[in-house]
Amino acid sequence: MFDIRKLDAFCKVFELRSFSKAGEALFISQPTVSAHIQSLEHELHVRLFDRMGRTVLPTPAGMVFYGHVKQAFASLEAAESAVGNLFSEVSGVIAIGSSTVPAYRVLPTVLTSFLRDHPKAQPNLIIGSSGSIVRKVQEGELMAGIVGIEGSTDPSLTFSPLIDDDIIIIAAPSMQGIPQRLPLPGKGRPLPPAEISFDVASQLPWIMREESSTTRKSFESALRLAGNNPRTLAKRLEVDSSHAVLQYVTAGLGVSVASRLDAHEALATGKLQVLRLAGVQATRQFFCVTNNRRELFPAARMFIDFLHSSTKHLRLGRHHDDKR
Repeated sequence: MFDIRKLDAFCKVFELRSFSKAGEALFISQPTVSAHIQSLEHELHVRLFDRMGRTVLPTPAGMVFYGHVKQAFASLEAAESAVGNLFSEVSGVIAIGSSTVPAYRVLPTVLTSFLRDHPKAQPNLIIGSSGSIVRKVQEGELMAGIVGIEGSTDPSLTFSPLIDDDIIIIAAPSMQGIPQRLPLPGKGRPLPPAEISFDVASQLPWIMREESSTTRKSFESALRLAGNNPRTLAKRLEVDSSHAVLQYVTAGLGVSVASRLDAHEALATGKLQVLRLAGVQATRQFFCVTNNRRELFPAARMFIDFLHSSTKHLRLGRHHDDKR
């Protein structure tokens, strides 16, 4: 590996045809320039210059070597410029992750608007559980993540509030066993909620998310806080996605819990109705998690700022599909 100072001295001698002038141009002494050239010649096992009194002429080897050195310097300058562009232009890959609800219900609109303003950006989205997204941010694989959990033992991770959400009980209007039969709503008008007791809820068939689901954990925590035992709910089916929950509940197989953001469309069209469980109210937040140890390029920083501003209304006021 060549010392870049020696290569710089070589180029100056080649261009100025003088050791002394090269030293003046580089603000180093002539003996230092001579030492750099001698060291290069020793490393290459070839003479680079012919010393003819005060005249210095490159040898054929020196001519060849100069061409390659200039190419190397040009490549380094291009690399410096490319790296500089990363910090001055909203472009390049943005590696982000998200749990399922914001990935399908929030990010499509956010990304569409962001890319309209910054077409050179290239978001790369990974969808997974909140825990897996946090781990990928922690390991530096992702620049940012949207997750339904807050906090970590790793002090390098920062969780900033992004979206407020309600966890609601949903059922198909036609499902057997639901009290207070309700008519279908008019266009764009969701059904008012039917309130049930925990005793009634315990007799209904439940479609459960997997135990690691943050939606399920939030609901079960709210039940315990109200003095109810989640284990007394009759599980008919367990699924591993919020999409599956909506599909099976809509089909009338049972009741379940879901993110209000996720169920919003089905509620608005009357495919689903809300069941209010007396004395129980489950809420949660989604957070943007970043790693303080990772340097964020302008595209990533810009996207995170855009994400916060675009979801501000979801943080300051929840969407309601029923009259509370």
